Amino acid sequence: MKKIAIIMVLLSLLFFASSCSKDYQLGAITDFSVKDTLSEGNNEKIRVIILYGQSNATGCTNNIYLQEKAPDVYEKASNGIDGIYINHFCENGGNSSNSEFVICSLGEGATKNHFGPEIGIALSYQEAGLNCFIIKYSWGGSILDNQWMNGKYGRGEMYEAAINFTKASLNYLISKGYDYEIDGICWMQGESDANPTLSKRYYTNTKNFVKFLRRDLSSYQKTIDFIDAGISDSPYWTQHERVNNAKLKFSNEDEHNYYFDTIDAGLHYNQEPVEGPDMAHYDSESEILLGKLFASVAIYQDLNHFKDGFSN
Repeated sequence: MKKIAIIMVLLSLLFFASSCSKDYQLGAITDFSVKDTLSEGNNEKIRVIILYGQSNATGCTNNIYLQEKAPDVYEKASNGIDGIYINHFCENGGNSSNSEFVICSLGEGATKNHFGPEIGIALSYQEAGLNCFIIKYSWGGSILDNQWMNGKYGRGEMYEAAINFTKASLNYLISKGYDYEIDGICWMQGESDANPTLSKRYYTNTKNFVKFLRRDLSSYQKTIDFIDAGISDSPYWTQHERVNNAKLKFSNEDEHNYYFDTIDAGLHYNQEPVEGPDMAHYDSESEILLGKLFASVAIYQDLNHFKDGFSN
């Protein structure tokens, strides 16, 4: 309990500092290229998923927990998921696929020992018999208000980095002759904005964020679905209800906006490690389920399509 209290104080200080910043500079890498490692596409039809967010998008659950809880999934993901490629850039390059599309597998999270929702996405697309390319840009602890956005409802430094990474990835797939379709932008973020100050601006920030995304990617696809996941009810996120209500409100404004409630879906954060759960991040089975929920919406607009097989 003492450890949790200390962490809560530190998080509160971080939130306070962030909320006072008008223009938060990150030193984000913004110049990207993609190494030519794929074979020629020859008009092959592929699906593309864009994955953005903070630490639960990056993935902070250790691979070993998945091996303990779901050994069959661990084995399949360890060997690489056939037909699913990913170009990922996490934590400002702290862990990345080194500027190339690689077979999706474990180790594409916060470190080589961690994984994110890309595994659940990849398994779902493979099950559906669809070849998929995942473009993943994420940064743990990142704030929508003054990092993805700039605090003045404009494009922030992290937004510019994510867009440049995405365009470089899409341009490469086009150059290789793939016939692509973007199934959606999957967004797992909001925890760092779930405080009394920033949560008040979350709806407006989301609305402007998605407006910029669709405008800046319109040359690649006229309309792109935005698939938003709710944040958990961890005691760290004091304003999780306000953030999730903002996400829900925005989802109801356009037929191409989607939202699912991770609390109602049964995702949990309080089981791993057993000796002292990481209350900020989803457990291994829940991280898989998060990806499956994203894929269910992206492919079928049906949250239950890929949900079976995991306890809640």
